[in-house]
Amino acid sequence: MALDALMAASIASAKDIFHDTPMQGHENRFAQSMVIREWADKLAKEGQYQDAFMNYIKSATVVLGRGLPTQPNGPFNLQEYERLELKWAMSDTMSCLNGAAECLVKLRKYKQALWLAAEVEVIVRNVQIENTRGNPSFEWFDFSLQSSEFYLQRLRARVTMEKIFRELGNTGAANERRWNSTTLVPQDLETPEMREIHPIRRSDPVYELRHPDPKLVATLTVTDPTLQVLGSWQKVLIKKSGGMTSRMGFASFVFEGHLYILGGEKYLSGPWYRDFWCIDLNTFDEWRPLPGFPVPQSVTGKLVGYSMVVHGDSAYLFTGRKEVDIFNLRTQTWSSMLTSFTGSQPWPYPKSTLIDYTMNCVRGKIYVFGGAHPLSAVGCTLLMELDLASQTWTRLSGTAQPKVASYAGPGPRRLACSWVGKDQNTLFVLYGVADRGAAGLQNQMHGTLNSYAHDDLWGWDIAAGAWTQRRLVGNTPSPRSEMAYTYNATLDKVITFGGYSPTAPSHFPSADQSVYMFSYYGDTFMFGTDTDSPNASASWKHVLTRGFPTYRAQAHLVADPATGRTFLFGGYVNSEYVPSRSEHESRSFGDLWELRLNVPGGNFADVDIEDEARTARVGPWQRCFTCGSAGPWKKCGGACRGQAFFCDARCLRDGWKEHKLKHKCRK
Repeated sequence: MALDALMAASIASAKDIFHDTPMQGHENRFAQSMVIREWADKLAKEGQYQDAFMNYIKSATVVLGRGLPTQPNGPFNLQEYERLELKWAMSDTMSCLNGAAECLVKLRKYKQALWLAAEVEVIVRNVQIENTRGNPSFEWFDFSLQSSEFYLQRLRARVTMEKIFRELGNTGAANERRWNSTTLVPQDLETPEMREIHPIRRSDPVYELRHPDPKLVATLTVTDPTLQVLGSWQKVLIKKSGGMTSRMGFASFVFEGHLYILGGEKYLSGPWYRDFWCIDLNTFDEWRPLPGFPVPQSVTGKLVGYSMVVHGDSAYLFTGRKEVDIFNLRTQTWSSMLTSFTGSQPWPYPKSTLIDYTMNCVRGKIYVFGGAHPLSAVGCTLLMELDLASQTWTRLSGTAQPKVASYAGPGPRRLACSWVGKDQNTLFVLYGVADRGAAGLQNQMHGTLNSYAHDDLWGWDIAAGAWTQRRLVGNTPSPRSEMAYTYNATLDKVITFGGYSPTAPSHFPSADQSVYMFSYYGDTFMFGTDTDSPNASASWKHVLTRGFPTYRAQAHLVADPATGRTFLFGGYVNSEYVPSRSEHESRSFGDLWELRLNVPGGNFADVDIEDEARTARVGPWQRCFTCGSAGPWKKCGGACRGQAFFCDARCLRDGWKEHKLKHKCRK
């Protein structure tokens, strides 16, 4: 019997017990659910996992007085969750979901197990909203109860998810769940059962793993097609070198088969660019210079942290000012458009500055969400709409300086991921960071020592004008910000790469400072449905690749709508995390990569996957001495006897002097 049918049968059986009549009272429902759950526990101990699963679901429905959500992409907020009584009903429901998820793990039904384990935290969030509605709290304040059982059930869910993610090779999500399990339970509420489930060790060899880890990628295969997909990163060789330099913090877009790059910076300490470049994504002949941004730095500040979108034959640049800058893609000239702001309130962005926001264009309207400005380094919650026809801005939700929390929309953040799907009806916002560390350095509200990586997905219904929180379903990327992302309309998939977490630890035993309370990522994920059915649920898949661009943040992914091809450019990494010859604390990249996916239209037919697998088995694949990317690179053939690897002739040329000095090499 299929899993959905099993769950439906369990719910129907539960309805027979309580006959859809809530009048029986809490005590009677508690007694009924307890009997069913104890029977499920017995079946699970005997290894009858399918029957145990059905009874756990049945017990949960008795507690709730309704069936579990039939669609993982259904409403996040449920009245039945919000009204759960704190003393027994909430913990009982969480226990049933954990029991069902653990049975599914035994049955290797990982996608459904992840959904049920994640539903535990959905319940916690719903109960938190109901019990703090009069005094909402920001996401970085965890909902807590003086109850060991409450924390035990949350711990069980996180441990289950960690096991699944680690089994699937998603080391980033596995390590994040492990670390959050370590820091979850207040010390005075710890029990021997908790310590047996998850030993509290803050120093753990698993934190030495990179994401992905070169030692593991050679052995990863697609074991669950509902949660994994094969992919291949191919480094693009530019025929004529020179021109474009490595950078981060730039703006980018694709128009008629060309990738455009504006501004950015090489290091955090500069130089800062105001130049403009493009490259043909079909010929890759050379980077071609365009007229640089003409507005002086005294007006806009550094040209870093801004975005551009295309509508018609024009690309629009927003810097936080009412004046929106425009590049005409036909005449290749710059101009500006003075906009107005509706309402009686003044222009909301202090000092007419905004960076690290998300920007999308839908049906002639530009949507700007989040970002940071001089008076709110932590980020903001403001969603603005610019009607290009009337040249008028409208505030849709949120504030530029979020003083108090609100459950009506996403919390303050910067450097989030955002897209609009095929139906053009919903603006999605994923993850991002509440930069409380930067706010603390500037003595601003919400400031503290540590920043907060958001772990949520929101959708803005453009027609209804309202936010709705969505579930995160499937083999998800770990919470992070500064990830590269794009919506590929040809594939109808969202693709993300890399990023940065201010809260996930990394260990480097061989380094002088062996522990860092942050991580950079080089993993790839895809979000979408596997069918064209209107009722199909969208979920996340981990893209397994043998080679990959080095770990980095603030890279940009773009999709060419004409060909469906996906490309990655630029980004940076902290030089301590990926050591380099640079004296700067950050190191930027100027390489161009193409991602090929084993999905219909994914341009995967050109990949020699057998050769990649064969080469990987010899590996693990090596890291390029110059750019740090992982792949089947060639050993240096000089006197060093192969102490360094290089991915192409350009990296060999750029890194030769350092390699010669470090390894005493000569040709």
